[in-house]
Amino acid sequence: MIPAALHALLPDSVGAALRRIDAPAPPLWPGEAEGMARAIPARLQEFAAGRAAARDALQQAGLAPCSLPTGLDRAPLWPEGAVGSISHAGGWAAAVAARRDAWTGIGLDLEIAAPMPEDMAALVRAPGDDDGGLLPPALSATLVFSLKEAAFKAQFPLTGLWLEPRDVPLTLTPERFHLRVGGVALSGRWARAGAMFASVLLVGAEQGRQLGRLGMDVMARQGAGAGGEAHLA
Repeated sequence: MIPAALHALLPDSVGAALRRIDAPAPPLWPGEAEGMARAIPARLQEFAAGRAAARDALQQAGLAPCSLPTGLDRAPLWPEGAVGSISHAGGWAAAVAARRDAWTGIGLDLEIAAPMPEDMAALVRAPGDDDGGLLPPALSATLVFSLKEAAFKAQFPLTGLWLEPRDVPLTLTPERFHLRVGGVALSGRWARAGAMFASVLLVGAEQGRQLGRLGMDVMARQGAGAGGEAHLA
C-alpha cells in the first residue's frame, strides 16, 4: 500500500522508490560507508536500503545513479543538479529525487501511524497548529510530526535553519498541509496507507529563492551579533 500511496503524492517530474529494509541490499558505493564504522548491523542495513532506494529514485528522475555520502549535517549529499530526500519507517526505506531545474527542494517523511505519547506531542505541536480535527489528537500528533519533518528536510538545504516542530505552525486538510518558514508559504501533500503516514513537500523555484534569501539574512544577522532568529510563523 505505501508504494502506491507515495507515488500518488508526486508529480511525474519526481522519481520515487522504496526498498524493504529486511531484504538484501546492494553493496554501498565508494564514500558511503564513511562515518558508519560504529553503526550496528540494523542501522547499516537501513542505511544501505535507503541509498539503494535513492539511486533508484535518481534513475526514475532521469539522472545517473551515483555515490551518496553523508554530509556534516548527517544528510545525504545529492549530486549537482539534483535534489532528494530519504526516509525510513515501518520496515521501508523510501527516497524521492528530482532535477534541480524542476524543484529546488524536496522533503519526504514516513512514519508508523501510531498514537504519540502526550509528553512528546507537546514538543511537536505549535500554538497555531490547525489539524482540522481529522484524526484523534494522539494520532494527529504523529501526522503533524511527519508533515513538519518533511518541511524541515525540504527547507534546510536552502536556509540552513534548524527548526523545531513548535517553530512552525501548520494547517492540515484531508490531503494537503500548509505552513510558513520565515514568511515563505509552503504546501505539501500527505496520505495514510494502512499503518503508515507518508508526507512530501516540494519547493518551487520562486520559493527556493525566497528561502535562500531567508538563510542569507539569518547568517548576516548572526555574523553581526544580532541573534539570527528567524520569524518562522
